[in-house]
Amino acid sequence: MFCLLCNSEEKLFDGLCKNCYVKEFELIQVPEYVTFMVCSHCGATLKHDKWIQTAYYDDEIINDAIQKDITVNEKLKDAEITTEILTNRGTMYDCIIHANGQVLEEFIEKEYPIEVKVEKGVCPDCSKFYSGYYEAVIQLRADNRKLEDEEIKNADKFISSEIQRLCKTNKLAYVTERIVLKEGIDYQVGSHNAAHKIAENMQKQFGGIITESRKIVGHDKSKSKDLYRSWISVRLPSFHKNDFIEYKDNILMIEKIGSHKFVGRNLDRYESESISWKEYDKIKKVGNTEDVKVTTVTNVTPTEIQVLDPDNYSTVDLKKNDNLENINIGQEINVIKFKNKIYILI
Repeated sequence: MFCLLCNSEEKLFDGLCKNCYVKEFELIQVPEYVTFMVCSHCGATLKHDKWIQTAYYDDEIINDAIQKDITVNEKLKDAEITTEILTNRGTMYDCIIHANGQVLEEFIEKEYPIEVKVEKGVCPDCSKFYSGYYEAVIQLRADNRKLEDEEIKNADKFISSEIQRLCKTNKLAYVTERIVLKEGIDYQVGSHNAAHKIAENMQKQFGGIITESRKIVGHDKSKSKDLYRSWISVRLPSFHKNDFIEYKDNILMIEKIGSHKFVGRNLDRYESESISWKEYDKIKKVGNTEDVKVTTVTNVTPTEIQVLDPDNYSTVDLKKNDNLENINIGQEINVIKFKNKIYILI
């Protein structure tokens, strides 16, 4: 038997002598070109079956595109495959594959030219965005009153700022639609996690109560799980700073509205009280700054202060305490009247 290429009478391997066999041996099978996918909207790249955000197409992405479409000869031992980018022509990369290994105990290495093409596609997140997909609705409401224009303006600005911050790490942090309703504003948010963070931060900024509900809106067959949508209500309080509330039979003037509590000055003891938002449903707004009236002090004794009733100008005796020591006869003072009881504001 003779070698098919050189007629050598040496031992044959698939009809060829060792020298010719090694010379003709193809280490890998290479297609004419390979591709990798880039999102046409956001520029994310499909890498290892996962979409990643990248500012440029790095060597690893191109190498991954090549490696997944080449086949290594099963007879090659200790195979080592590397790639080199030569030139870039728009959406086309000219590359060289460097392959080496051992066959018939001989070290062999070869180079294979290959083209890598960039294909345009749409990543799942952009697909969701452009289809109007959303996982949660933030419902901005005010308790027992209409939202004020300034509150809506501040909420819009706050949510816009939060979206800009969160979208850097969560591509579903976007608002698909802002809906104006008679009872308030609805913001449809792509990501439930983003919506929940925004609602919590709104409550810290503006106070109020957060409640959440959800319902099934579909089923993901590929993952065998139900799909839910959440409604997150941010309910602003019925009162503002300097408004008056009734709590446990006491009248308080609101001094501060915080994320975990609000603070009011008790108008009987003239002491500040902190009230948790968990107690919110136990309070009732009873007045605002428009209910404040001016009256005159007609007499002062060691235990009482006499003032004119601002409604009928009759004299009313009020109990004096240490907080009212600096009030003098003839002085004009601010008062507020609830349930026929007058409270001095200091």
